Amino acid sequence: MSYLSLNFVVFVAILAFLYYVLPVKLRSGVLLLASLFFYALFDFRYLIFLIFTAFTTFLAARIVNKVKAKKILVGTVIILNAAVWFAIKELPWVLTTSSRALNLFGIDWTAPTLSFIVPIGISYFTLQAIAYLVDVLKQKYPCERNFFKYLLFLSWFPAIVQGPISRYNELMPQLLNTNKFSYENMRRSLVLLLFGLIKKMVIADRLGILVNYCFGNFKDLSGIVLYVGAIAYSIQLYADFSGCVDFCRGISGLFGVNLVHNFNRPYLSLSIKEFWSRWHISLSSWLKDYIYIPLGGNRKGKFRKYINIIITFFVSGMWHGAGLNFLVWGLMHAIYQIIGDMTASFRGKFKRFIGVNKGSTSEKIYQMFITFHLVLFAWIFFRSGGMLNGIEYIKNMLCSFNPWVLMDGTLFTYGLSQNFAILLIAHIVILFFIEHRFAKQENVIEGILNSHLILRWIIYLILIFDVLLFGVYGTGYSISSFMYGGF
Repeated sequence: MSYLSLNFVVFVAILAFLYYVLPVKLRSGVLLLASLFFYALFDFRYLIFLIFTAFTTFLAARIVNKVKAKKILVGTVIILNAAVWFAIKELPWVLTTSSRALNLFGIDWTAPTLSFIVPIGISYFTLQAIAYLVDVLKQKYPCERNFFKYLLFLSWFPAIVQGPISRYNELMPQLLNTNKFSYENMRRSLVLLLFGLIKKMVIADRLGILVNYCFGNFKDLSGIVLYVGAIAYSIQLYADFSGCVDFCRGISGLFGVNLVHNFNRPYLSLSIKEFWSRWHISLSSWLKDYIYIPLGGNRKGKFRKYINIIITFFVSGMWHGAGLNFLVWGLMHAIYQIIGDMTASFRGKFKRFIGVNKGSTSEKIYQMFITFHLVLFAWIFFRSGGMLNGIEYIKNMLCSFNPWVLMDGTLFTYGLSQNFAILLIAHIVILFFIEHRFAKQENVIEGILNSHLILRWIIYLILIFDVLLFGVYGTGYSISSFMYGGF
């Protein structure tokens, strides 16, 4: 069932009605059945993987404090679930790549053809389950004694497809709360939902027309056209992913359940390290807490710190997809951070030498510009579909300088008319303005909700008609359209 379908609207409306009219003791059961039903509609077989992960981690958490070999038990269960995830998402690519590599050295070996079911959201609920098991081992909170409540935590339908990755102690109490119907909460959630739809359908999907053309024809394009395509993809990915998370947070909020924030103006970061504290925050914090810190973090010297960074981003690359381009993308971010750490002292001295004041506006703009472009070059590999494609895209982008394409209308021949380009730019400017206000604690949603009745409804109608009039529609528009839904 697509998030962006009439069926989903009806599903949520019926579930919300039942949630608030049924007795409190039945609510968690209704949410569980609805979440499993929603997930099973994609493919009933997906439930096998979800229940396997839930059962193994639930059972391990229940007995971990009753056995002597606690770490061995936890490690075994984590490896088991990670192995299932790896076999489904990575093994076919690993075998195919290994076969090609051996053939280059004259070893004739053909990889077996493997075709697995790839459950939607497996990367999300696997990480949630691992975090829960490790936290119970560390006695951060008691283990859940009711399997069905734990299964609800892993299967909560607004988050299972595209996150954010939730922690048990943050999400589970909310799912079990006796939330009373709140008109204010409903309004707030619906406005957040509308903002998410605008990000996704008006900005991301419209930018996708230009992005698809540039990345699909990069061998025949060059210079500024490809540069604009790369910028467009950077914004598209952010608008798509953050828009879907806003949408999911809005849906979840209808039931009084607040999902964590996942973004904080990442493209205004002054360093790659800061970028990863602002981008996909739930994944970044998971990698830090359950990969980087357990490896030793920065506590065992510089060399070990750099190795830990590489391992962490290698895992991040694997998590995002099967392909050398994803590993290159992850390792690029690791190298960025390592070089940034190694050159920090030199760069500080050089800035003082040339008279650049630390913390000045000019320094921040320069750092923001450099950080964004480092991220942009990495995104090219992320989007290109292959490492060699990424290299060729960058080569063609840098091999010529043709700024006149910005003035002669060339860009408007790649699927986006001039009017829609102006519309896009206006929406992007408004998007960043709104998020700037959020960061300044001037909550735009609260401002809308507290405005005069007439003005409030004018804004509601503008948001609704913005989606209806300017959103991208067409055949084949499904849940797969959410870019991070595939991870």
